[in-house]
Amino acid sequence: MYLRAMSGFEGLFSSKRDVVINALEQARERGTLEWVRPLLEAFRDRPEEDIRQEIASMLGALKISDAAAVLSDALDDPAFKSEQADIIGFLWSCGFQSEDDLRAVVECAVEGDFRCAMEALTWVEELERVLDEQALLDALLSVRGALEETPKDDPRFALFESMHASLQRLERAQ
Repeated sequence: MYLRAMSGFEGLFSSKRDVVINALEQARERGTLEWVRPLLEAFRDRPEEDIRQEIASMLGALKISDAAAVLSDALDDPAFKSEQADIIGFLWSCGFQSEDDLRAVVECAVEGDFRCAMEALTWVEELERVLDEQALLDALLSVRGALEETPKDDPRFALFESMHASLQRLERAQ
């Protein structure tokens, strides 16, 4: 029987380590937009920490501007809820600070854990301006709601205060 070697995306999900490593090398060499979602899925699904770190390194250094939309879509996808902090970190590391992602990033912050709120705060602080008044208003309202509902002894409270101040700065700059 002839066995065809796995190539492309499916190699990321192989049970054979050498096939996974080969797929990661292909992803690194090709670096096309089509690899972003499978890499995110492999990051979410692979149990090996070293492979997850390698994938995270690639996702945090994307040079494909359209990849921002793929990452942003993943923020809204319930299948990636436990990876939201990482995804916001990938957006930030790649320099993808688009006001189009403001709603999703802030929602992840107010609904997520401390790490998610910290990554979101870092991302929001890097925004230079927001032209979409409604997106900014929605973000401000979400953070104000979080401040009202979060106990002051919750470590996220201080992050929400800082995020609120950053959003107010953006509002004044409009």
